[in-house]
Amino acid sequence: MRSRFIWVIALLFILGNLVPAALVWAVDVTVDGAQRYQRIEGFGTCLIAWMERFRKLYRTEEFQRIYVEGVGCNILRVNMWGPTFEKPTEDWRQIRYEDFNMEANNGRARIFVDFGRGILRINPETKIIGTVWSPPSWMKMNKSITDKGSNAIRAGDYRGFNNRVDPKYFKHFCKWMVEYVKMHEKQGVPFYAVSIGNEVQFTQSFESCVWDSRDYVTIIIMLGETLKAEGYGDVKIFGPETMTSHMYEGGTGSYVKAIMDNPKALEALDVFATHGYEDGVRAEMSATSSGRFRDLIKGTGKPFWITEGGTGGHDWPSPIREGIGNALHNALVAGNCSALVPWQITERRKSTHGIMVMSTYTPKTYTAMHYSKFIRPGARRIEAQPGFGTVQVGAFLYEKNGELAIVAINPAEQEQALNLIFKNLKGLTSLKAYRTSEFENLKNIGEVAVSNNKVVFQMMPQSIVTFSGKITK
Repeated sequence: MRSRFIWVIALLFILGNLVPAALVWAVDVTVDGAQRYQRIEGFGTCLIAWMERFRKLYRTEEFQRIYVEGVGCNILRVNMWGPTFEKPTEDWRQIRYEDFNMEANNGRARIFVDFGRGILRINPETKIIGTVWSPPSWMKMNKSITDKGSNAIRAGDYRGFNNRVDPKYFKHFCKWMVEYVKMHEKQGVPFYAVSIGNEVQFTQSFESCVWDSRDYVTIIIMLGETLKAEGYGDVKIFGPETMTSHMYEGGTGSYVKAIMDNPKALEALDVFATHGYEDGVRAEMSATSSGRFRDLIKGTGKPFWITEGGTGGHDWPSPIREGIGNALHNALVAGNCSALVPWQITERRKSTHGIMVMSTYTPKTYTAMHYSKFIRPGARRIEAQPGFGTVQVGAFLYEKNGELAIVAINPAEQEQALNLIFKNLKGLTSLKAYRTSEFENLKNIGEVAVSNNKVVFQMMPQSIVTFSGKITK
């Protein structure tokens, strides 16, 4: 009897190790090249500009190449720095970029020009986008680029906060922004797009400036007119750079509605842009918030960017569970987002704010690279259905030369069988596969055959895989 019991236990142990793999249900995902969505403009970050050690790092060609060729960034968001022009000028027509002091505050504006020039040498197609944290203090009602503490307004009410532009200086503000555009162009770092305010609902003890929805609409119309009058009508305007998830009355939704209700404002604003935070610090890039924002603006025909946000932890499996991989998938697939530009490229230590640690890659960096190194600027997202499920899948096609990139995430602790079924994608015979997991960092794991328009692939537990291939026209 005892020997039979031991035999049964042994048999159960054997079956227990064989059955789970045999019973893994295959996840079927159909990738359809005929169903096209948003055009991808790219990926990037902002820079830490207030610390000398980072300014030294950014000025090295090695780090500039890490940004462009290593991580694959093609967008740089810069601070349009108010203290560069702290000379009160009553006649707005007399504001000239030649009078800007680029060395103000230890050259915080200069680093963006130097780094921008360096990465443009490596990739001339890099897009430089600029955001105003605070205009010159003399234009503001509180005569300061900062407030005394942190708080928030609602879209329809300044609530007594005076950390804002004095209406009599609205023309001055727009002229200053246009001169900043000129200055960047003269330095060889032309702007692709600009924004009048960083998180316009929040007044902070650091550089900040609030705008209610009425003044926001007024100023983007005025800025658009000033850009055109000065010969810079091709520079796009993006905003309002409020929180994606703040769809309540008085929040992001109210700013968007104010823009949509004013034909001139809707014409002036080229791109809707939000930030991926819950409260200005804690990351929030859920599929729900991205999807709701997509639905809010879908009738406008305008692109959607996320121009700031925290990106979660660095240690595995955080990057694919609640971190940057999840954020990228949610933004691109649920939100139809065209550009994702999180807060910073690097930090001194592992942080939700940085994608790497100084010049060292982490699992978080490699996860981001599954998107930024394989999805070409100009690619279109195509149908991958279902995109959300046991395995999360997004697909992107660069129509110009037929490059196909498919990113699949398995956040589960179990292996998952993935069947990719292809429709309307001619000439696809094989895909190169690159994997990041607990023990691999963007490892080339070889080619996967496409047979009868289908790929069968075993997704390792807690892994992300990018499949790269080419179709014929």
